[in-house]
Amino acid sequence: MSSSQQYARPSKGEPFFTFLGLLLTTIVIFGFGASARALPDGPASLPMLYHIHGFIFLAWFVFFTVQASLIRNQRPELHITLGHLSVILAVSMLITGFLMMRSAYNAPSFSIGSNSRDASMMFPLTDLINFSIAFMLGLFNRRNPVAHKRLMLLSGILILDPAVARLVEAIGAPFLFIPIIELGLFAALLNYDRVRLKRPHWTSLLGLSLFFAAMGAKLTLAQRPMWADIAKLLFSQS
Repeated sequence: MSSSQQYARPSKGEPFFTFLGLLLTTIVIFGFGASARALPDGPASLPMLYHIHGFIFLAWFVFFTVQASLIRNQRPELHITLGHLSVILAVSMLITGFLMMRSAYNAPSFSIGSNSRDASMMFPLTDLINFSIAFMLGLFNRRNPVAHKRLMLLSGILILDPAVARLVEAIGAPFLFIPIIELGLFAALLNYDRVRLKRPHWTSLLGLSLFFAAMGAKLTLAQRPMWADIAKLLFSQS
């Protein structure tokens, strides 16, 4: 079966998704860029794994933005071709992300916020899980353009937390701005649904539900002794 048979021809693109793609990519560039510049010895002091993961992470967001633009400019065949590469990037993000989590967990001073090392692991883990759910659903719904493009956008929003956190820290804003910015992105999508569809799309509601589920896990489950045992099992190299 050819690619054109496997994938439904995407519908005419909408500027909203290209704009959101550009916004997410900008947050990634400035968030991680500011964090790298703040290192005492500069970004060159980071292990190679961090550079590889960062490049793949940024590339995925660039690919999303380009693909949204291709649909807007009625280039569906190239969109489909790049879609295959996007899958490779997504899998690479998950693999390098997990390896980075293991590396961070075994670093003596690792912590996210004021959380313990074990509790901190819940943050990137829930981001990777939610990204995987939204991205896989996006692939399964590739014949449904309305759902597909929303799920791919939601994949980006759901894994954006590390970049947003670094950006908020860089500008000296309170950490409360992290969920505020992320909820603002969901609000933009839900408002777009209201304008275009006259109702929230099920994918948007699912994405918001995954966001709140992750937040609940970070604030409650991550603090439980049982999670500490699971974190050691998953991430400890000793």
